[in-house]
Amino acid sequence: MAPTSRRTGALPLLALLLGVVFLVAQVGCGRGNASNGDSDPGSSKDKAAETKDATNANGDDEAQDASTSADSAGVASGASGTESGDGDTASSSESDSTQTESKSWKDKLFHRGDDEAKKEDPPVPVETARVDRRDIPAFLSSTATLEPEKQATVLAKISGQVTQIVVEEGDWVEKGAVLAELDGAQQRVGLEEAAAKARGLGLELDRIRALHDQDLASDKQLNDAQAAFDQAEAARKSNELLVQYTKVRAPFSGQVSTRRVDPGQNVDVGRELFDIVDRTPLLARIYLPEHNVKGLAAGQEIWVETDADQDGDTVDLPGEVLRVAPVVDTRTGTVKVTCQFADDGARVRPGSFVRVKVQTGVHEDVLSIPKRALVPEGAETYVFRTEADSVIKVPIETGFTDADFVEVVEGLSQGDRIVTVGHGGLKPGSKIDDLTSDRAEVIQ
Repeated sequence: MAPTSRRTGALPLLALLLGVVFLVAQVGCGRGNASNGDSDPGSSKDKAAETKDATNANGDDEAQDASTSADSAGVASGASGTESGDGDTASSSESDSTQTESKSWKDKLFHRGDDEAKKEDPPVPVETARVDRRDIPAFLSSTATLEPEKQATVLAKISGQVTQIVVEEGDWVEKGAVLAELDGAQQRVGLEEAAAKARGLGLELDRIRALHDQDLASDKQLNDAQAAFDQAEAARKSNELLVQYTKVRAPFSGQVSTRRVDPGQNVDVGRELFDIVDRTPLLARIYLPEHNVKGLAAGQEIWVETDADQDGDTVDLPGEVLRVAPVVDTRTGTVKVTCQFADDGARVRPGSFVRVKVQTGVHEDVLSIPKRALVPEGAETYVFRTEADSVIKVPIETGFTDADFVEVVEGLSQGDRIVTVGHGGLKPGSKIDDLTSDRAEVIQ
């Protein structure tokens, strides 16, 4: 009876141990199901079968029961670990799938496929020039308004009615040419009266002179007759001059700039009728600081530059210094310099705004580039220098400048090619298509 009693007492302890193992296995299965979203039915059936077999089994001794319990625990633990591992693997696969889908819709939204190659910008058509050496003159520059050498306002010298206008604005006239005519009826009547009186007094003078020769007239009578005749002759000449004033004439050769009267108007003495200018030569008066005029002298060469002539083209005319004022203006501290130039082609007008440049020196054999190649940005100046089929943006320092070229003090070397046309569409590294016909040309 004793062995049977010992086996019977060990059964509750064995059942308790198996229950703990079962709970541990269930907890492991629960974690695996939380990761995978479902449970494994086959694994649960195996655990139930093992529990039933362990409960109904009768061992021969406690050692055998303990061994059986240990084996069951190992099997349960292994099953739990396997299920947990399967759950982690499933979770990792689901995460990878989600990331792949997320990447796919983003690529579709932003058109970023791995198989799409980025297209390069087409080359920019440009024209280039070579950096070369030349002489660049130095100038003093100022602004002025062109003035004619001669200009005058023609006034009415007698009163009367305007009967005829002979010229119009813009007409060229010679000195003494008739510009307009006034009604001179009154002046002509006065001339006839004065002429008749002068003729009568002339006859009286001849008679007195003949009597004086015969000692029949005194010296006083002769002198009185001479004086009366002289007065009458002066009156005749005065009236003759008034008749001449009925024809308004040009005081000098030039161009009629303004007509201020119309036919039929009555004008008084001193009324303004016409403006006439002589535009050859034209004058430009500039005002320079005192320290800048020390080297200036009459006859020194100058250039007058205008924005546009009558045809819309830029004009650069040569001239010379006419005179330099001997005094300094105390209000401004400047000296007036009068320059003149001939405009035989009538390309500019009196009153035009111009820039006057006076050459004061020259930088010989210096590096230079066309002014149109400059790319100013704020206080800096850049150019685009070509490198094979692309460009780089280079800062430069400039010096003297003339109408077309600028001196390069630093930033470029002789022989470099720079972009002169088309740099508006360039950036550093841009590809270019050089349209210059002769890449080996030398800028002249």
